[in-house]
Amino acid sequence: MDDSQVTLHELGGEVDARSGPPKSSSTKVSSLISTALAIQEEDAAASGQIGYMARAMIWASMPHKKVDGAHFRCDNGIATVTMLVDPEIGLPYGKFPRLISAWLTREAKRTKSRELTLGRSLNEFAGKLGLSNSGGRRGDTTRLKIQATKLFSTFVTLKANHGDDFAYKNVSLSDSGMLLWNPNRPHEQSMWESTVTLSEAFYRQCMDYAVPFDLRVLHALRAPLAIDLYLWLTWRMFILRGRVRIPWEALRMQFGAGYALTPQGMAHFRAEFNRCLKDVCMLYPAAKVSSGRDGLSLIPSPPHIIPISVSQ
Repeated sequence: MDDSQVTLHELGGEVDARSGPPKSSSTKVSSLISTALAIQEEDAAASGQIGYMARAMIWASMPHKKVDGAHFRCDNGIATVTMLVDPEIGLPYGKFPRLISAWLTREAKRTKSRELTLGRSLNEFAGKLGLSNSGGRRGDTTRLKIQATKLFSTFVTLKANHGDDFAYKNVSLSDSGMLLWNPNRPHEQSMWESTVTLSEAFYRQCMDYAVPFDLRVLHALRAPLAIDLYLWLTWRMFILRGRVRIPWEALRMQFGAGYALTPQGMAHFRAEFNRCLKDVCMLYPAAKVSSGRDGLSLIPSPPHIIPISVSQ
């Protein structure tokens, strides 16, 4: 099959989006199909579901799973991203920091303010993010405060990869904040609003370098890698001017920092990458991509949404 003919519904080589899913994934697939149909029937602008993600957070590709220590580094070929945090707090990981980052970006653009109001209760903030208000040790609200604390405490350094030149930018997400919620009583309202004041650097990222996307996709995708891949594809399709092939090693550097630097580690990464790509395929069918033996091919495609003002 010629790669130039490949779309998200015809993934040649290693990935075929038409192959039937295993029964164990039927619930997830049903959810993805429902979201895909909703997107097809009404675009993000009409449904009020345009989201924004600061470009620095797309490059950052936060850990997918818990990482020991206070240091995380990844290299996407364009920039080397280093994340630092207080060891007692720990690095953010998983889906929640990505949802929070998207909400921060969208809310900053909507309010045109660095100081954002999170709500008087944990349930209220969870609702802003489109999460359930389930409690308990593994409930959304319990994990939400933990991950919010980690994210707001994180310091990011972006270093451009330009040969011997040294260019960098330090981005602290927030200057200050108060999280007054009680995870054991997520419905309980505090006397004051919980707030966060974005740093000037991150605020400027939100205002000047935000990438638009469909919020429904972010909520439908379960795996952090799938979320990262969708946001990255959305960004690449905005700037792509010609066909490009990205080697697997470069993709692993961008998205697979948690995988072993062994042939087996690469095999596991490729399998997970292709699985997540199939999920993204269902929700962004206009993108022309092909996953094969040599890497991922991208062909200029229509943007997933037409960017408009977030204020509506």
